[in-house]
Amino acid sequence: MIYYHYWGKAQAKGQDVECHLLPYHSLDVAAVGWLLLSPDRPLTQRLAAQLSLEPKALRQLLVFWLGLHDIGKFARSFQGLFQPTPNLALVPPAAQYAYTERHDRLGAVIWEAEYLDWLEDGTLQWPASLNLTEFKALNAALPVLAAPFFGHHGQPVDAGKIDVEMFFCRDEHADDIEATRQFIADWANVVPPEWPLEQLFSEEWVYALQTLSWTIAGWATLSDWLGSNQDHFPYLQEELPLADYWHVALAHAEKALQDTGFNRLPEPLPYAGMASWFGQQSITPTPLQQAAETVEIMDGPQLLILEDVTGSGKTEAACILTQRLLASGHGDGLYFALPTMATSNAMYSRLGNLHRRFYTAESTPSFVLAHGARDLNDDFIAAVAAPQPSDLDYTASELSATSRCNQWLADSRKKALLAEVGVGTIDQALMAILPFRHQSLRLYGLARKVLVIDEVHAYDNYMQTLLNQLLSYHARQGGSAILLTATLPRAMRSALMAAWQTGLGQPETKPQKDDFPLLTHVSQGQPLELPLGSRAEVSRSVDVEWLTEEEQAINAVLEAVEAGECIAWVRNTVDDAIRAFEAIAARHPEPEHCLLFHSRFAMVDRQRIESQVIERLGKDSTPEMRKGQVLVSTQVFQESLDCDVDVMISDIAPIDLLIQRAGRLQRHQRGARCLPRLLVLAPPWADDPDEHWLKRTLPGTQAVYRDTSLCWLTQRVLRRLGEIRMPEKARALIEGVYGQVIDDIPDALQQARIEQGSIRKASGSLATFNALNLEDGYIKSDQWQEEQEIGTRLMDEPTINVVLLSLTDDNELALWAGERRHADMLSQVKLRQSQAAKLAALPGRYESQWLTLQERYKALKYTQPWLPGDDPECDYDTQWGVRLGSKEQAP
Repeated sequence: MIYYHYWGKAQAKGQDVECHLLPYHSLDVAAVGWLLLSPDRPLTQRLAAQLSLEPKALRQLLVFWLGLHDIGKFARSFQGLFQPTPNLALVPPAAQYAYTERHDRLGAVIWEAEYLDWLEDGTLQWPASLNLTEFKALNAALPVLAAPFFGHHGQPVDAGKIDVEMFFCRDEHADDIEATRQFIADWANVVPPEWPLEQLFSEEWVYALQTLSWTIAGWATLSDWLGSNQDHFPYLQEELPLADYWHVALAHAEKALQDTGFNRLPEPLPYAGMASWFGQQSITPTPLQQAAETVEIMDGPQLLILEDVTGSGKTEAACILTQRLLASGHGDGLYFALPTMATSNAMYSRLGNLHRRFYTAESTPSFVLAHGARDLNDDFIAAVAAPQPSDLDYTASELSATSRCNQWLADSRKKALLAEVGVGTIDQALMAILPFRHQSLRLYGLARKVLVIDEVHAYDNYMQTLLNQLLSYHARQGGSAILLTATLPRAMRSALMAAWQTGLGQPETKPQKDDFPLLTHVSQGQPLELPLGSRAEVSRSVDVEWLTEEEQAINAVLEAVEAGECIAWVRNTVDDAIRAFEAIAARHPEPEHCLLFHSRFAMVDRQRIESQVIERLGKDSTPEMRKGQVLVSTQVFQESLDCDVDVMISDIAPIDLLIQRAGRLQRHQRGARCLPRLLVLAPPWADDPDEHWLKRTLPGTQAVYRDTSLCWLTQRVLRRLGEIRMPEKARALIEGVYGQVIDDIPDALQQARIEQGSIRKASGSLATFNALNLEDGYIKSDQWQEEQEIGTRLMDEPTINVVLLSLTDDNELALWAGERRHADMLSQVKLRQSQAAKLAALPGRYESQWLTLQERYKALKYTQPWLPGDDPECDYDTQWGVRLGSKEQAP
């Protein structure tokens, strides 16, 4: 055995540091993988079944390969980076061996150059000679098998046309290639690969391996992460036979998994009724929740689509189904995906400790919030380091195992999907199918998860296309999914069902029923479409009245105030909202009762305004507190805050958004009140409008909803029905806008329809182009670019994170949020690129102070600084937010 090769990861040449024999590190990682791939784990059993192997044989094969993941480090070019302590002699690196390739790719290089010799000389313990046909089949299978392991640093690699002797030295001191061969031979004696000959020669088996190679790559990456931690795998400098060290590595791996929470899966509890969750004697479930309690859980991956009105208990129904799926062996955890950071914050708080009711008390599942601003969520911060009952004996200076696990998981959004319970934006899940580094780790985290997606109708065609592909793969790797919506067009429901059936390898089945509410269940066999009843208290009818001028809307607000009602006006653009707010506040008898809420506030002010809105209009607000309150807002109000009003004005918008906004009308029971009213600001009705029909009244709205036919069809169906009646008219409302209505659209609006249809089609094509073709397997392709170049959302123009700055009394540059915790994040606002370009550049005299702030707050590195007090054109105020080019007009 040759022991002169060292693992020099993160060590600088010339330093007097600890070192670790490279074979030992390889076994450390393999030991972690060995335990993670235990034959009794459901994911192991699922992978084994799909690959026609016994779970023990699957583990033997894949762990052998995992031990080879770092053979690229045997290259003298890599070893030359590391200088061991004086008591260990490293074979001198040859001067010409410059390290210009990553070690992961070098692993692929030496494998491709040498594997045929290793097959023939017994190094790989290949059991028999090969005929020509078998040789060709093996040449197709082995690259697929090897790719997840050499690509263990987050993306696939290939050998290309690199000459192995450019990096692996053979000289009088030693032979890198022979050292590699001897290590592999010794490792094969510790964990023999047990080659599955019949499967390796099967095209069908190789295809199955390709589709699952992403999950395998995620497992390999996680094993490498955990196996590289010196806290769990201390460096060993003396020589020890690999067979002896294997037992040492397994013991260390067991402790590592225990400390990080991966030692065992949480144990699910059978669902015992909602009363068991909340500790109440009797809770009457809604019809949807009753269906969730009684629908038959089938074999294999399950897709359930829940369509019902606001207030029907969709979230609780999803939790019921999740617990039943977990208890039936259909998953080990869940990920709750929502459209925005604000909605995921609200859901994180709403779930609270409910997820713990899904598991035994001893399971202590990790619970992680996964989105870019999660550190601003106080519930998340408290949960990460919160002690559990079993942790009380730990001292303050020693982290408990539970806290250590939670902090490890919460350290990175890439790791967040590995938690048993995750809540976050849909983006974190969609990144699993895009060429982001470590996307395979996301896929591995989602495997064996129940994926719950709220507001599934709320995504554009780009995101819908990505979502369909994610659902297909999620079904293929054995996960289950629950989709929640109140306004799902039939065509979208059909596409979601088809995506799932594609993942299961089944023929597509079109939806048959148009009932609403509806539970759709797709598994093996014929889909179930189950019509549901609805509770009287959530069945609602809201009359629709029409306004044609902004002044009419302002007068309607003031009339509601005079009547002692609370009212919200939801506008489609920030500039329209600011203008309306200023007009109303100037005429309101108590202007302090007016609030403006939109996306162009710094986070610190946005959080303050959110709190004020919830205090004045939330579930616990009192009649006296609500009296005369006015909220002017953009879409953020309908998306994130659990509030309600007596009267609502809305700019005209597509029907699904108006239904969502109407759901904020008197949604909480407060005793006798006036009837809720929805007033819609829209152009005067025209049976045959011209192309400027919408723009003349609401130019900003036309800029947002460029397919003007959607607003015209919305106005038509609402004028015909006269009300939003849910659930009875839900299908008529939705299909009246999104159904087969192309022949009803006026000629003048057809061009906008065609243009936007082409854009939607192009966005779907772009999503397909951007997404990884998971059926091709974990292979190197031109798609792998820097993460910033491909997004989970398609926007007309890029956005910029702008950091608001102020000056202290000493004329020192300071963050807008001051010195409070997370001031760097709280001082930021996201603007479109064209908007950010209007802001004055930071004066040169503050450049050094700005660099100092960036050094202190690393999150500021890729942001644009802005000092509003030094900007002659644009301004910022805590009451109205960012105003672009309007400082002279500002009050």
